[in-house]
Amino acid sequence: MSIPIAPLQSLKRIESWVADRYPDRLPFLRPPADASTVERIERRLKLKLPDDVRNLYAAYDGQPEGAPTLYLNQRWLPLDLVAVAWEDLCLRYGRNVALRRAANTDSPFPMQTTGWSALWLPLFGSPRGDHYCLDLWPGRPNRFGQIIWFLYDRPERMVIASSLSQLLRRVADGLDKGEWCLEAGFDGLSD
Repeated sequence: MSIPIAPLQSLKRIESWVADRYPDRLPFLRPPADASTVERIERRLKLKLPDDVRNLYAAYDGQPEGAPTLYLNQRWLPLDLVAVAWEDLCLRYGRNVALRRAANTDSPFPMQTTGWSALWLPLFGSPRGDHYCLDLWPGRPNRFGQIIWFLYDRPERMVIASSLSQLLRRVADGLDKGEWCLEAGFDGLSD
């Protein structure tokens, strides 16, 4: 089975853009996570990471503290912090996997989810406690891998990308087209 390389290619394009324009803001990404770290985190969470996520962490273990955030105001978390954030969210909101769905007519996304699922993996995080989470619910193959926006102070959970690959490609393409930049207000990449 081949490992998808599209997310890694987008991430390298993003890193290159930052290095070219903001060399004083490096390092933008951390060194790779070793295979034992990935396996340890999977055992700790009792979740199998998808191949594209394993591939990304094999190349880079998230972003260092102080780097410009990768997506709006949220930093791509190192694996150990992913585990800490997931455990914290499960303690706060429970380890439920069932969710309520409600129509959201004010959003470009047709449905939104209310609540928390222990099958969401917080790959990105902000200092205030918001997260972009990877949906790992295997019972929904058409939604597996989508990125959920978890706002700690709001009940709605919108889907912001159909996959991690789509999210990273959105940033890389936006930087290439001049639609995204390093915004001081977010201290990160923004559209």
